[in-house]
Amino acid sequence: MSIYEKYGVKRAVNAAFHLTRLGGSTLSPKVLEAMEESNESYCYMWDLIKKGGEHIAKRIGAPAAWITSGAFNALVLAAAACMAGKDPEKMRRLPNTEGMKDEFIIQRCARLLVYDRSIEVAGGKFVFVGDERWGCKPELIENAITDRTAGIHYAWPAWGNPGIAKLEDVLEVAHNQGVPVIVDAAGATYPPEQLSEFVDMGCDLVAIGGKYVGGPNSTGFVYGRKDLVDAIGLHSFIGVEAGPEEQSGYYRSIGRGYKLDRQEVIGMLVAFDEWLEIDHAKERFEPAWEKVHYIEDKIKNLPGLTDARFHYYPRSGEGTGYHTIGLHVILERKSIQETNELVKKMREEDPEVWVRNWGNSNDFIINCINLKPGDEKVIVERFTKIFS
Repeated sequence: MSIYEKYGVKRAVNAAFHLTRLGGSTLSPKVLEAMEESNESYCYMWDLIKKGGEHIAKRIGAPAAWITSGAFNALVLAAAACMAGKDPEKMRRLPNTEGMKDEFIIQRCARLLVYDRSIEVAGGKFVFVGDERWGCKPELIENAITDRTAGIHYAWPAWGNPGIAKLEDVLEVAHNQGVPVIVDAAGATYPPEQLSEFVDMGCDLVAIGGKYVGGPNSTGFVYGRKDLVDAIGLHSFIGVEAGPEEQSGYYRSIGRGYKLDRQEVIGMLVAFDEWLEIDHAKERFEPAWEKVHYIEDKIKNLPGLTDARFHYYPRSGEGTGYHTIGLHVILERKSIQETNELVKKMREEDPEVWVRNWGNSNDFIINCINLKPGDEKVIVERFTKIFS
């Protein structure tokens, strides 16, 4: 009996994405070994997170970095730091922002609706600019800056609308007015050099999800301007618990609930190093493409898929998309509802098979980047059962 079976849960074959709802990531043997070692003894968490952040910052050439419990937490703390800084009285009042700069400018056409809520959690108030359909020009952002502006939120990568103001232009406008830019770049980790590119661009704060460097789903980090990152440390759970002077409760901000344990922090750090050092093409991409070709060969002639169109993702059939290497399947003769029902049907047995589907189209992607050896055979068996 598997550990999941013991507690009445089915295993999932993750042919979808680094989805939080599926646990986010698969930890490497090296990461697991490091986490087990860290479990054998305790450490002072302020030192671990502070020095861990310094290690991350040094490796990507950033002024400073801080380890967080996910990218969402990084954004919450970033907003808090932009509003309250290092002022312990203001920290105690958050999310009540009376008397503080608390407005964050955001483009209507560049929103991540689930995640930009993080700014509001800290007490920030959005000032919307531009148009959902027609985009946004940098001058609209510039015109929205007032003495109440605490920062500008920018979602990266800016997909879906060619009219989205470019990050470079937003940075120029913001810095001309002395306003920081918070970049939600949670998954912008490949190629690894991209992490340093945000530094070179002059981004004030950049939020990253730990799962996107192979770390635990519950981890993340934020990097950028040292004064803001230092403030983030004070707003964080360990800032509340200890702080630089080991004054428990002195910095009483909103970060206390976003706790990490030492094993998670160590796991994230080892995964981060591994991410920067491994040969991604050899160790990640080649095995994934082998599985794509195996699945394609076995399912493309199934009776229920004869009218389907197949494309590689990315279309070139090599490299990687946004954490995706897979087979894009378009069900030409199926409605959106019928497609959704088929996607759900794939999850009915044990193990469940999850594919990448957004619920609003008649297609899905069989993403092979997270498949374990043998998962491709489970997928073929499930497809054969459903589409024969």
